[in-house]
Amino acid sequence: MSQMWVMALGDRDPHDLPNYVEDVHPLAARASVVVDDFADLFPIFKGWREVYGDDIATYAMSFEEGEDWQSKWAECGPPFRLDHIPGGWIQIRPDTDAAPKGRAPSALGLADGTAPAVEGA
Repeated sequence: MSQMWVMALGDRDPHDLPNYVEDVHPLAARASVVVDDFADLFPIFKGWREVYGDDIATYAMSFEEGEDWQSKWAECGPPFRLDHIPGGWIQIRPDTDAAPKGRAPSALGLADGTAPAVEGA
């Protein structure tokens, strides 16, 4: 199976919080696209800038062909944010605004949230 990418135009309210962009589900976004390769997202991003202006941000997520990407987006959220920055550049970064999801990576953590003592530390 091949890996594919979905990208959606985020919603921004520059008057409320200038750096916050909501990751809208692709089916509800003003613009969204599914492509075969991550590199295909860049010319589309450039085209969206021409239509929607320079102050845009998008969210992107990979998925396997045949996988239910709609549920994956709703459950896990898109892991990458793409922002336009001056000079025509695109900044790609993890979506750090999203709340962490999942469980602790180790069963050694204590119920009160503290880490166990490590011998020799």
